[in-house]
Amino acid sequence: MSQAISKNRAVRFLVIPLLAVAMVASFADALTLKGYAWSQDDKKQEEKKADEKKDAKKEEVLPLKPDGKIEFTTDEGTWMSLDLAHDGRTIVFELLGDIYTLPFAGGEAKLIAGGMSFDSQPRFSPDGKQVVFLSDRSGSENVWLMDADGQNPKQLTKGNKTLYASPSWTPDGEYIITSRSSGGLSAYAIWLYHKDGGSGIELIKTTTVPGPPTPGGPPANSSLGPVTSPDGRWIFFSRRAGAHQYNQTSGQAQIMRFDRETGETTTVMGAVVSGLRPSISPDGKLLVYATRFDT
Repeated sequence: MSQAISKNRAVRFLVIPLLAVAMVASFADALTLKGYAWSQDDKKQEEKKADEKKDAKKEEVLPLKPDGKIEFTTDEGTWMSLDLAHDGRTIVFELLGDIYTLPFAGGEAKLIAGGMSFDSQPRFSPDGKQVVFLSDRSGSENVWLMDADGQNPKQLTKGNKTLYASPSWTPDGEYIITSRSSGGLSAYAIWLYHKDGGSGIELIKTTTVPGPPTPGGPPANSSLGPVTSPDGRWIFFSRRAGAHQYNQTSGQAQIMRFDRETGETTTVMGAVVSGLRPSISPDGKLLVYATRFDT
């Protein structure tokens, strides 16, 4: 953007003291310089808006093009994340970076999110009208929302230096709770985002623990798999102490509970063989969790 700046100034006088002429000229110069400053500010604002539009456009499209297409039919999968709608009629699940829905009674899976992006960890909203999921379609992993049929995808979180895991809804359907790290091997904290956007709030922070340094920094607690109780007060999650170890034989992760009213975190169970991925029954009376037992 270019902008021409012109100075047209005419001073007409008959008999005016030289001091008055100088004052008029200085005042005119001041006005001109002030106008120039305003024009420069306007220019900077326009350039900032143009840059923001460019950045937004970059985030909308994954900068990769498919080189080919593979089709196959299967009736099984592994390393899948899935969720059941609250009415019990529909399952949403991921398979190989795509997201599908499937009638709970059985039938054919329907693709609702696919393509070059890696989409994963879908969860239905309480009313079943939306799905929250993770996707790298912006060029880096972020939290996204879409309608239950896959329409109207919307990016909820922004950035290119963070990682997310296990997003879920609060019972009122207004907020998303998710684990978030600063990338790499850093520990995960738990964040809260409004479904309409915003910078989010860090609910449960990471804390360092004793042990040797890791590539991601000092060893720290990592919080994953957050879910909210039906009354909205409690957040249950799995806390891992220290760096991840693939062949850990003793309990490295335990089920914790965070009180949204008091901010207090307590241990729900401390099994020797770990506690992972908690889930709360609809009536709030039972807790289901995974564990490693007998290898």
